[in-house]
Order: sequence, then C-alpha cells, then structure tokens
Amino acid sequence: MSQHWAHVRYCATLRAGRGRLLALTPAAARDVVHHHKVAQSEQLGIGLALIVAQAALQRRHPGWVFRAVDADVALRHGYIDDVPGKVRNEPGTKKRPDYFLVGHRSDGNQTDVRIAVLECKGTHEGMPQIYKQLADACLQIRTVTIGKHPLYGLMVASRLSHTGVHSYILDPPGDDELWSGPSQEFDELINETPDEFNWRIGQQEPDASQGTTAPATSMSPPPAAPTGATEPAAPYVIPEGRRSWLAQVLNRTAAASVLLFAGDSSTAAHYTTTRQRGHIAGMLPIEESWPDSISAQLRIPYGPVLNGTSFLMPLSGGRTLVMFRGIERRVHQDLQEGNLRRYIRDAGRLHRWWQAHRQRSRELLSVGTDGTALLVRVVNERVRPTAPSLNRTTNRR
Repeated sequence: MSQHWAHVRYCATLRAGRGRLLALTPAAARDVVHHHKVAQSEQLGIGLALIVAQAALQRRHPGWVFRAVDADVALRHGYIDDVPGKVRNEPGTKKRPDYFLVGHRSDGNQTDVRIAVLECKGTHEGMPQIYKQLADACLQIRTVTIGKHPLYGLMVASRLSHTGVHSYILDPPGDDELWSGPSQEFDELINETPDEFNWRIGQQEPDASQGTTAPATSMSPPPAAPTGATEPAAPYVIPEGRRSWLAQVLNRTAAASVLLFAGDSSTAAHYTTTRQRGHIAGMLPIEESWPDSISAQLRIPYGPVLNGTSFLMPLSGGRTLVMFRGIERRVHQDLQEGNLRRYIRDAGRLHRWWQAHRQRSRELLSVGTDGTALLVRVVNERVRPTAPSLNRTTNRR
C-alpha cells in the first residue's frame, strides 16, 4: 500500500484557494514535517514547472507542442559512467538541468525540431529562497551547449503556501532551433537508431563540421563571454555537427518514457541503450517495479481505447481506488512498430479529442499531448489485482 500511496500522496495537499487559484491545504502547509516538505517541494515543483514551461513555450511558439525528456537519461546516450558525478563549470554548479523539452509542430506535418533546457525548483519558504533557487538554476541550465552556443533555457521556481501557489520563471536567451530539413530527410532521421558515444564530461569528439583532426578526447574551446572575459567551457558540449544525433536521442528517449508510463518496458527497451536502461529509474518518479508489458485495456466512454496498466489500492467500506496509466491504442501500435515519425504525427490525436469532449465527461482524467492518459476511479467493491476491471459504477469526489 505504501508503494501505491506514492501515486496519490499529494492529492490531499492541494485545494482551490481564493479566486479558485491553486493553494496548499492548511494542514499541508502547517503540519507536514521537514523531510516530507522537501519531498513535496521537489515533486510538486517538478510538476508545476513542467506545466508552466510548456505553457510558456507554446506562447513563444504558437502551434507547437513540447515534451519533457529526463536530461540525465538522454545524456547517458553519449556520455559514459561519470554522468552522475559532480559537475562544475562555475563555483557552486554541481548538477545538470532537470529536463530537455523537445518541440514539434502540433499538426505533426512539419519537420522542424526545437529544444529548451529546464530546471525545476520548489520551496515552502519566502522570496529570498526563490531568488537563491533561480540563481542556482541559472548556472545549471548553462552546463549543456551545442558547440559554443548556449541552449535556450527556462528556470521555474514555485512557492507553495496555503495562501496560493506561485511560479516564477526566467528565460535567458539561447539557441532553441535544434534541427530542420526536408520531410523525407526527417522521416529517415527520426526512424534511424542514433550512434552511442563514449564522451566524457568536459571533453568531446572533434566537430566534423569544423574539419579538425584533434583526438576524440580533446577539450572543447571555451566560449567567449559577451564582456570579453573568459568563462569555463560547459561540461556537456554536444558537437555542432551532432544536432541531428541529439534530435534522434531526445525523440527516442521521449518515446521510451511514454511506453514506461503505460507499463510497456519491453518495447521501451528498444528505444534506449544499455547505459540509459541502467538509469531508467530516473525517468519517472515511482517507487515500485513496472510490468514488462501492457496488462489492461480501457475505452474512454464514447471515446478512444487506451492500452496500459492499472494500480489498485483498497479503501474503507469495501471500495477500491483504481489508477489507470495508458497510451492511445493506435499510438502504442506506432511505437511497437518502431515508427517514430508516425508516432509524432499521431501523438496529439487523443488530446485533441479530449479538448473537444471534456465538458461532456464526468471522468477524473488527465490527457497529455504525447498520447498518454491517467484515469482515477473509486470502485464500489474490492477489485482483485489479478483481474482489474475499470468499467464499473464509480463514486467521484
């Protein structure tokens, strides 16, 4: 039961405050012990930052959708064992950014790929702590560059209190265009398995676009600061000629995350390397092992069919809490067939359907732009874990 509680433990900490704005419940703000507040700030801070960052990017680029990719997992495709170690490019910088946000046009028909780096923060304390967190985040998002070009970055720090939840965002300038090209070239690129490199932190392979013959472990030249002063090179320097490689890695890692969310770790393994699979626990904030394959199917009332997996938790009065995590059936088929290009085109279909029909639904349902959905129900009977049934009468609160 403690493992299942990890999925729902924060539901009771949030309420609609003044003006229907999100706020902590008084108990969550007052009675939670310190180490639980740290976990709460981290988990809620990540969730809030992802929502805020995606909204900001969609405002910056209308008609685009951006999907989150765990930065550590993605970087492991190119960097070897010492990724989890301390990283410094300025005093106090020991971490990488939390996420890459990879963007495509929402209609799925264009071939451009955009990128942003995201650092997520959260606190129960006052504005001085917010300022400190954003200052730390400024250093963290600068640890990854493409050649000498810093990536476009977003830093989101959320302050959690019983009077309201506020998120503060900074977006320093940087390069957000990762790749562009003809449609046919993109189709070939996105369905091709990227090379796995053995780069080390602070070192990179020679940039083929520069025609250099330097050894693969040569230090990349430090970028010049706008003031003319020299600052240390970023620890993670993706060669300029490897933009297409990074686009491949980010899209494959995003596909693996979607499959893991739905419980299909067998198919997810085809989109990750051995090094990445060794760090797979960082891709989702969960505490129990996941099934190897899809174990349940659910049809949204009057809507699409989802493939996924369900988690059950007994409640008082003979009832059962059912949480279903799934992926739209046709999108799941795209990923099973290894057709990433078709997945990118089809991924937003479920979300578009939900936007058009959500007012008619009484389901407690959350739908993503990546083809995933989360449904929560309370079933008026005990449901056996070996035979989950989701199409039953429910009490919704």
